[in-house]
Amino acid sequence: MVSENEFINHSKVDAHNHLNLGMRYDSYKIWAGFEIPDFPKEKYNGLGEMHEYIGKYTRPRAVTAQDAEDLITMSLEDAVKDGVTVVEGSVDIQFVGHCENSIDNFLKMVSKIKDNFKDKIDFRPELGMGKLFPKEKIAAWAPACIESGIFKSIDLYGPEVFEGLEDFKPLYDLAGKCGIKRKAHVGEFSDAKSVKQFIDYFELEEVQHGIGATSDDSILQYIADKKIRCNVTPASNVMLNSVDKLENHPIRKMFDAGIRLTICTDDLVFFNKSVSEQCADMVNCGLFTKEEIFAILDSEK
Repeated sequence: MVSENEFINHSKVDAHNHLNLGMRYDSYKIWAGFEIPDFPKEKYNGLGEMHEYIGKYTRPRAVTAQDAEDLITMSLEDAVKDGVTVVEGSVDIQFVGHCENSIDNFLKMVSKIKDNFKDKIDFRPELGMGKLFPKEKIAAWAPACIESGIFKSIDLYGPEVFEGLEDFKPLYDLAGKCGIKRKAHVGEFSDAKSVKQFIDYFELEEVQHGIGATSDDSILQYIADKKIRCNVTPASNVMLNSVDKLENHPIRKMFDAGIRLTICTDDLVFFNKSVSEQCADMVNCGLFTKEEIFAILDSEK
């Protein structure tokens, strides 16, 4: 059996980390001032149950700009403890509202946090957008954020369906013109066809999850040929029941197909597995050898 300690000192990239939920629960509950009942769980009944926790506990607790700053800071501190060297961390555009609806205040907050961590970790802010967040606010706020030069990537999350993507296409086109990396969530609960649709429509450089692509070898090859990186979150996939158990995780098939991969935390407060812990778990269940995990980690650089 290998320990997570064998991976902590190895450089790692966490390219799929929602910073409003990217900290350990032990860190979160001290800050929040309350404990969440029956938490963290061994398994969740899909995204629905996870969102029930978010709606009842975590979202109502974050109200002010200081709350937003605290959450991001806690997440980065826990990434540093795990020996993560690069965090492409998602800063949800909803935090503009926490900053008195001021884009300037929002951008100053993100810049301040980046500066605070400049000697500890390479924090590359990512603009996160939820498909279900009011589109008029995204349309008003996102262009200035994209053009600010502060964000190095953008991400879209929510229902993995093609419907409604047209509202975000101009923002992805703008990101492309600004040289910002384009990502989107797809393929955790959707099939290979959906993954290819998202890639082609948004001209994605990276996919958050993408595991659904393993149902079609031709699309796996397409992703490999285009050198698109998939930022995979094994613990999240198992705990949300998109994969039945870790030893059956399709990341193995993606690796064998030559797809560029990262191993990521997603929402650490919910899934309670650091990058290093997930690396150890995948070796211990026989999914990868230790040398293969190091090869994945080294390919991220």
